[in-house]
Amino acid sequence: MTNLSVQVDVVLARADASVEALVSDLSDDERRRADGYRVSEARETFVLARVLLRRELATRLGCLPREIAFDVRPSGKPDVRRANEAWPDWRFSLSHTGPHVALAFALGADVGIDIERRDRAVDPLQIARRYFTPQEHAALAAAPDGDRLRWFYAGWTRKEAIVKARGATMADSLTTLSVDLDPDHHEPAYEDSESVGVRASCRVVSLDPAGTDLILALAVLDNRTPRPSLDIRSGTGIV
Repeated sequence: MTNLSVQVDVVLARADASVEALVSDLSDDERRRADGYRVSEARETFVLARVLLRRELATRLGCLPREIAFDVRPSGKPDVRRANEAWPDWRFSLSHTGPHVALAFALGADVGIDIERRDRAVDPLQIARRYFTPQEHAALAAAPDGDRLRWFYAGWTRKEAIVKARGATMADSLTTLSVDLDPDHHEPAYEDSESVGVRASCRVVSLDPAGTDLILALAVLDNRTPRPSLDIRSGTGIV
C-alpha cells in the first residue's frame, strides 16, 4: 500500500534565562553569534533554537550535538553535513516568534515551518495590502471582522512554510504565491502565478496547539500530506 503521508516531528518550546546552561552545546561560531545579541530575549531564543536543533538531530543521527555541522545551499537553506554515510537523511526547518521556538524534522523530504503569535496587535488589511497578492487581500477583506487577524496569521504562516520548504525567499513569493487563508482549512491549497513557471510542489497543513496563542504551518516538498507529531517541551522552554 502506498504511504499517503510523511511523518514530521515538531518540537515546540519557549526560551527563558535557564538556557544559558546549554551554551556549551553550541559551536564556536554559534557562541559568537549568541554573544552578539544585546537583548536578552533574542539571545535566549537563539541559544534555545540552536541547542534544540543540535540535540534533536544528534538523537536522530546517533552522535553528539557538537559533532553536527551544517552546509548551506545556494538558496540559503541549511542541511546537515553528512559526515557519516550511515546517517539517515534528516532534514529540518526552524522558526521563532518572541521567546517561542518551533522546529520541524522530516526524513528524506524538505520541510518548512513557520510560527506566529495570534495575540500580536497588527492591522492585517494594511499589511496584506503591501505584502499579500490581490487574491489574498480580497479574501482577507471578506473574512469576518472578529476573525480577520486569525485569517491573516493563517495565511502568513502558510506562505512562509512553503517558501522555507522550497528554500526560496519571501521576497520572491510575496506577489506570486497565493494561499488559502481560511484558518479552518487544515490542509490548505495554494497557487503559484503563471508568470514564475513551474515551482516545486508542496503539501501544507496548519496547526493550532491547544492551550497556546500560537499558530503553526508546515509544508513538505512531497506529494504526501504532512502528518505532524507535536512535542511541547516542559522544563527549559515551557510554552
